[in-house]
Order: sequence, then C-alpha cells, then structure tokens
Amino acid sequence: MTKAVINARPHKGISEKWKDHLFGYALLLPTFSVFSLVILFPIAKSIVMSFYNYTYASIKKGPTWNSFENYVTIFEEGFLSQLFRTLIFTVGTVGLELVIGMCIALLLNMNIRGRNAFRSLFLMSWTIPSIVTALLWSWLFNAQYGLIDFVLSRIGLIADPNMQWLQSPSLAMVTVIIAVVWRQTPYMLVMILAGLQSINQDLVEAAAIDGANAFQTFFRVKLPGIKTVLGNTIITCVMSSFQQFTIIMNMTQGGPMKMTTTMSIATYKLAFTSRNLGAGAAVGVIWMLLLGTGVTIYNHVSKRFDYE
Repeated sequence: MTKAVINARPHKGISEKWKDHLFGYALLLPTFSVFSLVILFPIAKSIVMSFYNYTYASIKKGPTWNSFENYVTIFEEGFLSQLFRTLIFTVGTVGLELVIGMCIALLLNMNIRGRNAFRSLFLMSWTIPSIVTALLWSWLFNAQYGLIDFVLSRIGLIADPNMQWLQSPSLAMVTVIIAVVWRQTPYMLVMILAGLQSINQDLVEAAAIDGANAFQTFFRVKLPGIKTVLGNTIITCVMSSFQQFTIIMNMTQGGPMKMTTTMSIATYKLAFTSRNLGAGAAVGVIWMLLLGTGVTIYNHVSKRFDYE
C-alpha cells in the first residue's frame, strides 16, 4: 500500500519551460563562444593593456602596471585635438552623405525612365575597395597631373592649376571627406530608398488630395515614415566614419601638420609607429566609451528596443 502511494507521487524534475530555456542556451553557446573569442576577449585585453606599460621593449620582460599614465600620455599628445578632428570629419562625411543620399533617393523613388540603371550606376562606388578609393582620389587631387586641378582651372574656378590639395593644411581634410563621401553615400542611398519604398502610398495620395505641396508631403509624411530607418542608418554611418582608417591613411597619413589625424590614425601611430601599445589601447578604450555612450543615448531617446 505504502509503496503504491509513493509510486503514485509526481516525479519532481526539470519543467518543460526550463528544458526549452536550456535548449535555447545550448543553441546560443557556439555563437556566444565565437563572440567572446573575437570581440569580448580583445576588448577586455585592450582595457587591461591601457593600464600597463605595454611596449615592444617591455613584452619580453613583462608589462608593468602604470595606473593612468597612458591616459595622461595621450592627452599630452593632443587627444582632444584628435577627437575634435574626428568629430569634424564625422559630421562632414555623414552630413554630406545624408543630404546627397536623400536627394538621389527621392529622385530614384520617382517613376522615371531608366530608374533601375541609375540605381546600379550609383552603387558602383560602394563596391570599390577603400584602398582603391584612396589611390583613385589621390591621383585625381594630384597637384602635377590631377584631373580635378585641370578641369577647375580650365573652367576658371581656380587660378592656380597646381593646387596642393593633399599637402595644404586647410584643404587636406576637405579632400579626404570628399573621397569618403563618394564611397559611402551609396549605403545611405540604399537605406533611404528602401525606407521611402516602404511608405504607404495611400498616405502620400491623401496628402496630395488635401492640398499638400511637395515640401509639406516630404516633411509631414515621408520623413516621419522613414524616421526609424534614417536613425539607424545615421548611427551606422557615424560609427563607420569614426572608424575610418584606410582612406585617410593612404591619402594623407594623418598630415599635413596632423590636420587629418583622427582617432583611428592616432591609435595606429601610437601602437605601431611609436610602439606604445598601452597608449594605443588607452585611445581605443576612450573611443569605445564615446561610441558606446552615443549609441546608448540614441537607443534610449528613440526607444529602439521598447516593444511594449
């Protein structure tokens, strides 16, 4: 009798809900392992390195703890100037990409002849590698045989046919921004065009029936309709411009007079030219904090992950 009662009791084990959770975690484990190996571990390693005297000379002897000396060093080396130039470069590139991409996307969203051919044409620059872009625009801006100087002097826009675009402290940043905008604008164009095509055309037609002109329709109907796509695209482009290295390095090497030395160039030069890996890691840590803070603020303000 007693044995029968005991056998009749329900067996306490893992519930079906927890089995589903464990199965989900097991599926995520390989992805999380790779993520930890290629992202979390390097980030943690860089944070630790930023507090050590970590140079090529100290690797064999073993890095020594130097507290915040690396952070003091990078500020003495002009970190605030590098940050300011990075912000100028980012605002210039993303601002131009937004304006140009928006204008072209609005045109391609219209029912014009050859629209598909124009879409393919505008995407060509995006397919070109960054190193090729840098070499191409370095040739175009060359003072001796560059095509841009030749054309501008022939039409009378410049008096000097041998302008030192890449060697001028006041023009070097402009030339780099032009090259980056030429390559990255198609991404902005594609995302904005996708957002415009997802807008309910009934709203556009209703606005036209109510007497709204083109500007009113754009600012009251189309722009609010692509707000989420536009915000995410701008954040992506800002992060891409903050991290831009290849085009700047191959066009100006951060010069002249450090006028194009952004944070990415400064990190490279500290780590691999000055051979101070600790100071380079310190710049990377501040860089990560700035971008992380900016993205967090954007997510909070835009309620990007608020699904309620």
